[in-house]
Parts: sequence; structure tokens; C-alpha cells
Amino acid sequence: MHTKLVLILALMWLAVGVLPAQNPFKASGIVGLNLSQIDGDLLTGFDQPGLLAGMHVSAILSERWELGVELLYNQQGSRRNLYSNSLSIYDKIRLNVVEAPVMILFNEWKFQLGAGLSYARIINAKVIDVSGADITLQEGLGDNMINLLFSGTFNFSERWGLNVRWSRSFNNLRLDKANGLLISRSIAIRGIYYF
Repeated sequence: MHTKLVLILALMWLAVGVLPAQNPFKASGIVGLNLSQIDGDLLTGFDQPGLLAGMHVSAILSERWELGVELLYNQQGSRRNLYSNSLSIYDKIRLNVVEAPVMILFNEWKFQLGAGLSYARIINAKVIDVSGADITLQEGLGDNMINLLFSGTFNFSERWGLNVRWSRSFNNLRLDKANGLLISRSIAIRGIYYF
């Protein structure tokens, strides 16, 4: 799976050299911090930081509208804090995810607003209980997430922008719904470099 991800990222990186020369497309690199939580685990707050990096390509539809596609690697999950429910059996949940968002983007002055959906694939997961034991296999987590997302970007210049993105998964992370809901949510703060 990691080889496929590296190959896809390499192909996107090579395409970046071609896209800026073509008027209807633009490309950018993305790197940032993901703050996340999981609804249903009885842990509170966006206390699980993680890395986020990838590429973005937009088809320019008009002066104000774009259709954007990204390929991202990001880390999500949740972590116990002082305000977490004492009944929670979890200490930490970590998800390593490859995500492919598709968004409609609206441009106004130096701002860009976006909304869309993404498909995310969990490539690695680790669930630790309050005793420190690894209970990942017992949790029966699925591999797929479908997410709703909203974003806002402020462009400092033609090359640099700062983006904030909110996302929430539609589907239960657990394969067996009888065990309850686990729904991922995240807030990402991302730096953008336009090629």
C-alpha cells in the first residue's frame, strides 16, 4: 500500500511541472497540522495532533470557481485528557489515513472558500486502552471513511496561502454497528504553496 501511495504522489509531483504551463489548471503542495477527535469514544477535545501533507490540483472553471482534487496523507484519532469521561476504556486512538477530497471552490479577492466530499482509506490504526494494552484487533475497525468537508483559505501572495479545513466522517469506523458509533472529526491548519 505504501508503494502505491509513493507512486501516486510521485506522478502528481511530475504533473506539477506540466500543469502551471496550462491555463485551465493550477497545482499546489500542502503541509500542516491535523487536530482530531472521535465521537463515541467518550474522550473529549481535539487533542490528537497529527501531520498532514499532500498535493492539490484545481481545474479553473471561471474567474471565481474551481474544481479541486487533493491526495493527502493525514493522521487522525483521539487521546485522553483531564476532561475525558472516566467510563471510557480508551487512552488513545491513532489512524493513519490516505485521503482523496473533491471540492468546489469559490474565490473572492484573497480568500477561497470550499466545500466537498472525500474518500479516505485507513492504512494503519492503533487503539490503546487505559491499561496501555493494544486492543486494535478487538475493535474491528473498517478501512474506509466518507467525509464531508468545508475549508477557507487566505492567500498572502501568489505563492503562499493559509488554509483551515473542517471535516467529519459520515460512516461508522466500526464494522459491527452493534458495538456503537465511532465517527471521526478533524480541524486542519495547512500551509499551501502554489506552483
